[in-house]
Amino acid sequence: MYKLLTDKGQMFALLIGLVCIAIFFGTVLSGLSGAGYSVSDDLNQIMKNNPGADFSFFNTGITVVMILIGIALAAAVIFGLIQLLSSPKNSMKGILSVVAIVALFFITYNMASPDATGPIAETLQKFDVSENISKMIGGGITTTAILGGIAFLLLVVFEIFNLFK
Repeated sequence: MYKLLTDKGQMFALLIGLVCIAIFFGTVLSGLSGAGYSVSDDLNQIMKNNPGADFSFFNTGITVVMILIGIALAAAVIFGLIQLLSSPKNSMKGILSVVAIVALFFITYNMASPDATGPIAETLQKFDVSENISKMIGGGITTTAILGGIAFLLLVVFEIFNLFK
């Protein structure tokens, strides 16, 4: 199976993607014509004028994307575990990286303040977001910003190093 996926995996992914796109466009086009609309109609304007309009034929595309993301996530976890178990010594960098990211998230989660004021507080109350979830959101955003900043700095530093090679 591994040999097949390494040899033909990209082709299979492309074909699956094309089939999913064909399914999505087929359901959307048939849904549009079944609802009495055409491709040239402005659906945003239709939704503004008729809030009860049913556009559930777009749900197929969302469902297909969610299924593909689930399959990709499962494959990444399964193949990652296989790689980890087959050569644990070579996987130490990856393990340490995951531990570092989890530690960074734990630090930013504990530093996050659940207190909010203004429009953010109103939004948290409107969607009934608990203090714990608010701290998780804040910690996740801060972790993402820190990792993005580190990535940008490393990009600049390595480009400067490459200039002198």
